[in-house]
Amino acid sequence: MTLPVHWARSRAALAEAAADIVQDLLPRVKSPVIALPTGETPIGLYQALARRPLSFATTRFFNLDEYEGMSPDHPQSYHTFLHRHFLDHIDATPENIRLLRGDAPDALEECRNYDRAIAAAGGFDLAILGLGGNGHVAFNEPYDPWDQETHRVVLAEKTRLAHRPNFADAEDVPRSGLTMGIKTLLAARKILLLCAGATKREAMAALLKGRKDDAWPVTCLLGHKDVTVIAEAELQPALV
Repeated sequence: MTLPVHWARSRAALAEAAADIVQDLLPRVKSPVIALPTGETPIGLYQALARRPLSFATTRFFNLDEYEGMSPDHPQSYHTFLHRHFLDHIDATPENIRLLRGDAPDALEECRNYDRAIAAAGGFDLAILGLGGNGHVAFNEPYDPWDQETHRVVLAEKTRLAHRPNFADAEDVPRSGLTMGIKTLLAARKILLLCAGATKREAMAALLKGRKDDAWPVTCLLGHKDVTVIAEAELQPALV
């Protein structure tokens, strides 16, 4: 069981190839529903989309995850990230944007409300995913159950360490988050996985083995009917 991979010669080429996929979706679906990732890798995609003459006025957006306890206006929130890098640069309609509230007074109720909003939208036409160095997709960490919808998660120390540069102090890095579950992601009609950076090499190798392994959550994508993987060429295994 393997997934075909488009090997991009550069980060810019990766962004443009991913933007082509999003652009192709827009005219084919009346009101597309898209799940958005955060992190360094998708920034180029967001910039490429904003440069193109596209309309997102009828597109409904959700985000994959959010730090628990963090308000939308916090400079390190994923809410702020998505507005700064993408949503404020396109013609997105405010009422079509539903992002997780990390500061919701009841995290479990927020998760349930989020699942209801996704269901009401008709599920995802496209879920765009990044890849964590430990193989996580969204905030689904190694050995987390794969049968969950949106839920609260304790972040792995490797994940917290990867996020450390974004915070003034190590103790400021959140220890938990809210995330779409793997069950939610696999229900998407199409999945686009973006992989870039040398720290993703081990996780990418696990995916390329073609065997599901709950130590590497990204391998949950194996067997999905419509997955596109775009990865930097530097992550391609050497031919021996």
